Amino acid sequence: MSSDNLTEDLFGNYNFLLEITGVTDGGTEVVAGFNGISGGGVKIEKRDVTTGNSPRREYEMGPVDYENISLTRGLTINMDLLDWVQEAIEGKDDVKRDGSIILLDNDKSEVRRWDFYAAFPVGWAGAEFSADGSAVTIEKFEIAVAEVRWS
Repeated sequence: MSSDNLTEDLFGNYNFLLEITGVTDGGTEVVAGFNGISGGGVKIEKRDVTTGNSPRREYEMGPVDYENISLTRGLTINMDLLDWVQEAIEGKDDVKRDGSIILLDNDKSEVRRWDFYAAFPVGWAGAEFSADGSAVTIEKFEIAVAEVRWS
């Protein structure tokens, strides 16, 4: 079975796929499917640069801050996602990864993609293991990101 068919068969009931770079020998792999996503917004700080007796305020842009991304009601079929969380818990230096969240339509075709950069896991809730040990359900998985680009 090709990896495309494997992904479609296993994550067929999920609307969002989580793809991570560098979890397996530097390649990119879909590591989980999820039913919900929240966060991922952006806030640009504004700095007051009004000078003198100016009758109006003037601003310039400051740093950009991206919200954490939360994925909910998911499923993973391998240990890659769990290993990534464990690396973060252990404080490893090279834990940051790039990746994508892929929105699928009803035919399971890609509709939209959110690429994120320098991400690391900051939360995991509700893991439930299946009896045969082949899958782990995830109630909530949260990542911090340095940047998000929509395509």
